[in-house]
Amino acid sequence: MTNVGIDFQKVESLRRHMLLNTADMAQLLGVSRVTYYNWVKGRPVRKGNVITVKQKLRGLLNVMTVYSWPPPNVIAMEPRQRLEKLLELLK
Repeated sequence: MTNVGIDFQKVESLRRHMLLNTADMAQLLGVSRVTYYNWVKGRPVRKGNVITVKQKLRGLLNVMTVYSWPPPNVIAMEPRQRLEKLLELLK
């Protein structure tokens, strides 16, 4: 098993651009922080998780492009508020 089609260097760039910490990114992808760290280090994503992770990443990319995330008002927010706003947009 490999992370076919998921480049976690790019995922990390997306995470930083969206002003998310690692715990928040793991939560958004539906995994533990340890699992997310392992993926960043190159460990494989389980076959059953690949589709779900890709869908969630597409959702984040959509928010980034459609809403020009993060807008100035979001940049000024506390991390927890920023995550709540992002979760609203992902619904």
